[in-house]
Amino acid sequence: MKETDIRPADLIELSKKLYAEDIRKILVAKNDFVRVDCPACESAHSHFAFEKSGFSYERCVDCRTLYVSPRPTMEMLGEHYQTSLMYDYWSENIYPVSEDVRRKSIFAPRALRAVELCKQHGLNGGLILDIGAGFGTFLQEVDRIGFFEKCLAVEPTPKLAEACRKKGLFVLEELAENVKLDSPADVITNFELIEHLFRPVEFLEQCHRLLKPGGLLLLTTPNILGFDLLVLGAASDNIAAPNHINYFHPGSLRIIMKRAGFEVIETLTPGELDVDIVQNKIRAGEFQVTDQPFLQEILVERGDSIKREFQRFLAENQMSSHLWVVARRI
Repeated sequence: MKETDIRPADLIELSKKLYAEDIRKILVAKNDFVRVDCPACESAHSHFAFEKSGFSYERCVDCRTLYVSPRPTMEMLGEHYQTSLMYDYWSENIYPVSEDVRRKSIFAPRALRAVELCKQHGLNGGLILDIGAGFGTFLQEVDRIGFFEKCLAVEPTPKLAEACRKKGLFVLEELAENVKLDSPADVITNFELIEHLFRPVEFLEQCHRLLKPGGLLLLTTPNILGFDLLVLGAASDNIAAPNHINYFHPGSLRIIMKRAGFEVIETLTPGELDVDIVQNKIRAGEFQVTDQPFLQEILVERGDSIKREFQRFLAENQMSSHLWVVARRI
């Protein structure tokens, strides 16, 4: 899989312009942004890391989490996601066009991995709750496997909730904090969500309330200590406030999970795109590694074989920027 398979270059250009307009709208209220402490460990000790697109990024001195501060309030973020031109464009254009590739390359393997992780850690089916279900492709693939007795999607965006229903899924069209269940879930999944949240520990506490004792929480999020994020830094497209405002790593996720009543029992970084993402930046002339001989050799001079081996090395040594966490409710 390549980056352009899931983010078609011709569509991404317009997406970037719409994202710039989204930023312009929210920065009008920049004087009302609020300062926050580290979202992982709550330390007040941080260093200024960099500024990008009008947003300031701080790095926690104690746990190395990167985060936006000052940041838009929870109400501002809610308004942003309700009116975002970029997200509407992705929902109506990029996701539908790339869904087949995403199903084959991302969601079907993700569903298999999720079920296997549940089996490995002693679960025997039950109810799976997917929070932030999006187009519903992942949960549809889980349902096809047949391991769980019930699959339930939580998706507050009307267009996406309707897309889930068209796939035959049961949908709660609610914000996660408003969800109530007749009986607790055995497993909760959420993918690429926690990095968006104003106060992620409160979301994790809600997941704790919705899970039965011993239940599992499976989530993914960018790993700020992953290869492409470490190399590109502020040049990474993943550094994208106000959409992404929290950047954790395996160590800091253990801290915030413990605060919310979870024990992390496994972390993985099965990413496939770190090398491709950095190479694309180099090819586009947006990033240079000529002053870094090792990266120049690996990413520019050598052939595809060594690049594949290097990506495998990153994935196997928790150095990919695609991070999975498996946690158990204590």
